[in-house]
Amino acid sequence: MTSGRGKFHYRERTGDAPTLLFLHGNLGTSRWWEPVLTRLPEGWRGIAYDAIGYGGSDRPEGLERYSVPARLRDLIAVMDALELERVHLVAHSTATPVAMEYALMAPERVVTLTLVGPVPASGAQTPQEAYPLLERMVSDPELLTEALHASAPHLDVSGPEFAHYLKDAATLAPLTLPAIARGLDAWRPGDRLRRLTLPVMIVRGEDDIMLEEKEAHMTLLAIPGAGNLEILHGAGHSPMIETPDGLTELIIAFIAEDWDDFESIRESVA
Repeated sequence: MTSGRGKFHYRERTGDAPTLLFLHGNLGTSRWWEPVLTRLPEGWRGIAYDAIGYGGSDRPEGLERYSVPARLRDLIAVMDALELERVHLVAHSTATPVAMEYALMAPERVVTLTLVGPVPASGAQTPQEAYPLLERMVSDPELLTEALHASAPHLDVSGPEFAHYLKDAATLAPLTLPAIARGLDAWRPGDRLRRLTLPVMIVRGEDDIMLEEKEAHMTLLAIPGAGNLEILHGAGHSPMIETPDGLTELIIAFIAEDWDDFESIRESVA
C-alpha cells in the first residue's frame, strides 16, 4: 500500500463489517496479528499493518520518524489510503500511545479501543543503560531471543512460530528499537486521557513482566471509557501469539456489546 507517508505492508482478513485495525508492538510485525485475524467471525474485516521500520514497510532514517506524533501521522495515512471511515482499533504494547492519541484526535472514527499490554497512563521511561542493549539487540541473536522470550514466555522457543517471529525481529534496522524508546520517553499523556470516553478494554497477560498489574489498574482508572480490565491466563506480554483463542474471544465479545450508552456520554462531553 502506498500512502502519503510512504509504503506500508499489511495483511487483511476480508469482510464487510465491523472493521478492526490492528497495531503491533516493539518486536512484532503484522504477522503477530495473523492468529487473531484468522479467528475473526465470518464477515468481519480485519487489517494489520507493519509500522514504519518493520517488516515490509519503509525504513526511513532519523529518530523523528519513530516518535509518537510521527507514528500517529502514519496511522492517519494508513486510514486514508485504505479509505477506512470508522474502525475498532486494537493496539499492542508500544503502539498503544499511538492508538490513544488517534482516539483523542478523531473520536468519531474510533468505535472501540482495545489496549493489549499498554504503555501505562503515567508514561514510560527507558533507563539510559538500556539503550546500548537496544542498539545492538537486532544484531545479537542471543539477546534478541531473550527479549522475544521475555515478551512471549508461553511461546515454545523451539517451535516454528517462535522462529518466524525471531526472523522478523532480526530484520529491523538497528535504529528502530532505540528510536521507538526515545519516542515513548517523550510521551506525556497527562490528564488528556480523561477525554477518552469511548468504550475501552484493557488486556493484560497474567505473566506480563512489562506491565505490572498495579500499572494496568492505574491505567484503567485514568481512562473514563475503560470499563474492562481483562486478565488472560497462560499469557505474558503478547497474548495474540501466546493465547490467540482467548484474546480473540475477548475482542469479539467486547466489540459485539451494545455501546449506545457511550454515544450519549460522548455527546454530553463534546
